[in-house]
Amino acid sequence: AVDGKESEFADKLDDWRDELVDRSYALGEKEGKLESEVTYYEKNYFVRGLAWFVLAFVVAAISWLAPASGWGKWTYRLTWVLGVLGAVYLIWGIVHRCILMERPPVGNLYDTIPFIAGGGVLVLFLLEFVTRRRIALGAAIALGLLGLFLARAFEGVDAQDHMDPLRAVLRSNFWLSTHVIIITLGYSGGLIAAAMSHVFIYAKAFGLDRSDRSLCRFLTRSVYGLVCFTLFFSLVGTVLGGIWANDSWGRFWGWDPKENGAMLIVLWCLIILHARMGGYLKDWGIHIASILGAIVVAFSWWGVNLLGTGLHSYGFTEGIGGAVMMFYCFEGVVALGGIGLAILEKASRRSKSRSWKMEEAKPRETKQEAT
Repeated sequence: AVDGKESEFADKLDDWRDELVDRSYALGEKEGKLESEVTYYEKNYFVRGLAWFVLAFVVAAISWLAPASGWGKWTYRLTWVLGVLGAVYLIWGIVHRCILMERPPVGNLYDTIPFIAGGGVLVLFLLEFVTRRRIALGAAIALGLLGLFLARAFEGVDAQDHMDPLRAVLRSNFWLSTHVIIITLGYSGGLIAAAMSHVFIYAKAFGLDRSDRSLCRFLTRSVYGLVCFTLFFSLVGTVLGGIWANDSWGRFWGWDPKENGAMLIVLWCLIILHARMGGYLKDWGIHIASILGAIVVAFSWWGVNLLGTGLHSYGFTEGIGGAVMMFYCFEGVVALGGIGLAILEKASRRSKSRSWKMEEAKPRETKQEAT
């Protein structure tokens, strides 16, 4: 019954497409915007970026097997190339979304995922370019991969149009360009710090550091700097958010869950920095605190949206509670593992110190007996 009607169907499809274009123009859409949106979905930037990051991660894993060898150097360079290609697709996708929606890159919960991934990848690329230790490059690849995978998964769970018009309270490109971008960069900094702390704990757990004190110092200094980065952007973003809230709702601070989440990040960063300056947190302490900080960031980023209360109702979401709890549990287990390893390392040092003192005391006793 459908034989020979393919051309008729194609004609009807073209007519329907032309009608959609005419309707979009009648609604005030700019010429070419609909075609640009079709191109966005055809390009599938984030999926292509994810593919490049997967390849980069595989090559990076190979380079870690023999970093000093000739082929290890070539795989390191190839990892850079593949990682940059993944980052280009990621950033290209973010920019294309901004052009289509005519607003800054973050306007809903979905937008935060690729933006945090992209910002984190660029920061870690810069850190790797300066240090050349391969650690930041590996963390950048892993962050890009996980970020785009999370964006893909959230798109399926949420099952909504993530280029929908902004809520009325959010229709301010100035505040979206300042408060939202800055606070999101704070989230990114906290998660990068936790990622570097994961590297520290895994290196200690599996003996990958090979008692390299310079590696431990590098990771600790990096995390300290990233905690400062997180504090600065979270504090500035929170203050700007209060000014925006005063302009929109008539009060600077109302103990809203989202506001409290941002304040928790600021307080946790201050605790880490003051404890570090006071000598209460050494290498192990700052890394364990940084991993616990990832839980605080995740609560502010995702957790408060599950509470279903507060004036930030435009961020409420469902269906991710289990995943968020799994993240809390995973980070908690890693932190507990770090505490256990720190205790074992301290006990081992005490044991070695006692043995060394006993060995040192034996010649003295022998000399005394001889006299």
